[in-house]
Amino acid sequence: MIKKAVKRHSRATRDAQIQTILTLDIDRFRHINFSLGYASGDLLLAEVAHRLRSLPNCSLAMRSGDDEFALVIHAHHQEQLSQSLLQVQQLFEQSFMIQEHECYINVSMGMSAVELTPATAEQALKQADQALLAAKHTGKNKLVTYHSMLSPQQTSSMEMETELRKAILENQLILYYQPRLELSTGKISCLEALVRWNHPKLGMIPPNEFIPLAEESGLILPLGEWVLREACLQKMRWLDAGILGYQVAVNISPCQFQDENFSDKAIRIIEQTGIDPAYLEFEITESSIMQNMENTIAVLEKLCNKGISISIDDFGIGYSSLNYLKHFPIHCLKIDRSFVKNIHSNKDDLAITNAIIHLGHALNVQVVAEGVEEVSQLEILRETTCTTIQGYLLSPPVSVHEIEQSFHRYDNRPVMIS
Repeated sequence: MIKKAVKRHSRATRDAQIQTILTLDIDRFRHINFSLGYASGDLLLAEVAHRLRSLPNCSLAMRSGDDEFALVIHAHHQEQLSQSLLQVQQLFEQSFMIQEHECYINVSMGMSAVELTPATAEQALKQADQALLAAKHTGKNKLVTYHSMLSPQQTSSMEMETELRKAILENQLILYYQPRLELSTGKISCLEALVRWNHPKLGMIPPNEFIPLAEESGLILPLGEWVLREACLQKMRWLDAGILGYQVAVNISPCQFQDENFSDKAIRIIEQTGIDPAYLEFEITESSIMQNMENTIAVLEKLCNKGISISIDDFGIGYSSLNYLKHFPIHCLKIDRSFVKNIHSNKDDLAITNAIIHLGHALNVQVVAEGVEEVSQLEILRETTCTTIQGYLLSPPVSVHEIEQSFHRYDNRPVMIS
């Protein structure tokens, strides 16, 4: 199909010095379908195609996917090619009216680098698709041009996605644990499970290098299930050994929480591992719980009825409605580290921290200050009646062996920090 399109447009543009293929994909098109309905999604695609056909020096070769288009771009010189690409991008700066709904969309684009001829059409389309994938993996809403000599980072991103799939299947992932400290008793109350990737060749890969990739590729769902299962199994090992009788907190990504089967999957893992749900806390980000209020309340109540504690992570940087907050069955608010970082030098951060602590007391829930790294921060938090702290001042995330060696001796005894 692409060869026929190229032949057709090659005859019509014999004098063009440059011909290339551009593929583009609508970012978050699934969200549009879910929000406005599939009929509206189809109308939007038709309007996008109509706009693309109106572009000079561009020919709509085909619809190459559900929300993906391929264009043949022809130009007499490089400046004209750049102008054509700019015109494509400018099409999406204007809003679309779909059944009386005004919406703006962003697109990711990939362009081939090979000279386009009927003989190279398949190679050019493949290059454009690879460049499009790189654009989506590196932030979306951008144009990436394929060039094998200039895109090691893009190739690396795609290779890492393949490696991450293997890591989940081949048990290359491990959990580290970071403790929380109750200020009133000086005792450890909870261990937060944090995933790490122990790559066989690259060594330990920190989460900020693979979690965004997992979220973008959809691998966050099997990754999240692995983390929950392993945390449950590790807790069972500690129970069998009679050590570290603390709760274990597991982070739930926004993608996981929005999965309609999330609660059933989580409960099934808990039942399969045999853990008492009272030993578990799910940390859910503030932005996640505000997506769909009725569904959120139903899911949280289902989990709480099983005995699982709920913590709102990164509290203060999202957009919570306090009216809804009182309806959520939550047990803990975690103050985002961005406020704690400058609590000793920024009066606004101190005021916000104080407000969250007082809110937590009013709701009768625990309040955890994240990212406590300095004694000066700890002293202020003690004065503000914050209930619990977590951070490098107490301990960084450490391996199972280190947590057993360092904190087993504190079982039911105060930890001295100053």
